[in-house]
Amino acid sequence: MTWPRWPRFFTDLMRSKWLRLRLDVVATNACRRFHIDAVTSRLVCTYRGTGTRYGISTDGTDPSRVFTVPTGSPVVLRGTLWPENPKSGLLHRSPPIEGTGETRLLLVLDPVADPEHEPDHMFAH
Repeated sequence: MTWPRWPRFFTDLMRSKWLRLRLDVVATNACRRFHIDAVTSRLVCTYRGTGTRYGISTDGTDPSRVFTVPTGSPVVLRGTLWPENPKSGLLHRSPPIEGTGETRLLLVLDPVADPEHEPDHMFAH
């Protein structure tokens, strides 16, 4: 199996040399509420289980129409640290799986401007 090309595409798109990578096994309702992450941008890909849910809300309430990213498909989400012009209304959340027996395998990539200024808890020692 070869590594997908989209992590490189993401680093090129964000003009970032480094990425913070998180690989999680999730069996709960990890992110229960619709939200925008406190990052510049984030790439999320669910390899196993139900994909991330998303929708548009311009007034801060939950989206009236909710969509699901297909399993195995990456989605790039704008965060709150992205310049707010125009303001993003794209909210996302984890699918509600708690108690269903479903387990998700989730990859999260965030661009990192300078790894020297990242909190110590972000890196294994």
